[in-house]
Amino acid sequence: MLHATLDGPRDAPVIVFLHAVGTSAWMWRDVVAELADFRTLLIDLPGHGMSRDIPWTSLQQSADQVADVINRHVPTSDVHLVGLSLGSYVGLNVVLRHPALCATALFSGIHPGGMPRKWLMKCVSALAAPLAPRPAFARRTARMMGAQTDINGFVKAAGQTRPAAFRRATNDVVDFAIPTVAHAPETRLAFVAGSREHPLILAGLESFRNSFDGSVAAIANDLGHGWAGEDPTL
Repeated sequence: MLHATLDGPRDAPVIVFLHAVGTSAWMWRDVVAELADFRTLLIDLPGHGMSRDIPWTSLQQSADQVADVINRHVPTSDVHLVGLSLGSYVGLNVVLRHPALCATALFSGIHPGGMPRKWLMKCVSALAAPLAPRPAFARRTARMMGAQTDINGFVKAAGQTRPAAFRRATNDVVDFAIPTVAHAPETRLAFVAGSREHPLILAGLESFRNSFDGSVAAIANDLGHGWAGEDPTL
């Protein structure tokens, strides 16, 4: 079972957070601090954080593991799911594979497929994987993710990442394409990107909105890939 922490008022609506690659649920601490009226479920994905000894297998397997955690901790279907970067790819698989689990979901930093030069990106992933848990690399990642107040905390969280999980998860993201679905998911979907996000992700907002009837798209102005860390109050 993936490691998870559940906090907040017992009868409040539940928000589940899924983190980016190379860090852990720790990255959501400033956002959670703004949500005192909600119950929050923070999950460490396979190979990351306190789930570091659980091997990363695939986006689909990770989604099923997340669903198991939600079902164990939350006795209601009124669940709201939030994912950033890798967490969005896992999260989208959660709502497609477990369509009645979440009422709403917000995904940011996710591309629709068609990533160019996949072979090159996988080579970069293989080279970066051993470096990802190291402090110098983690500090660079922290800046990219918008960490403002606790770089050392981000470095500590990154240090728990298994290099194999980093490489395999990143490769799954490189190969990702919007799944073909026969029916729109029951979950209400929102797709978000910072205005300084990678062009492939920004252009993909329209693809996601067209692929899922009833979904919405939005842009966080003047912010980047880690906009939730740059501006937790937003």
